[in-house]
Amino acid sequence: MAADRMREIRLSIPEDLFNLWLPQPTQQHLWKARKEILLAIRSLIDSRIELIEKKEARKAEPRKKIKVD
Repeated sequence: MAADRMREIRLSIPEDLFNLWLPQPTQQHLWKARKEILLAIRSLIDSRIELIEKKEARKAEPRKKIKVD
């Protein structure tokens, strides 16, 4: 039940203090990881849009009757 309720906490600290807490290479890795997550989400959205467009294209094609003897 407690897992259903979440709160976000943001802290603003001076950059010098932040640099002491997270070394520069760590900050760079985290920044790149954040970018990769956003790119993954973009990729997922693009694939879903493509799937929807393919379904719409199939529905738009007129069906042909084939006569079977």
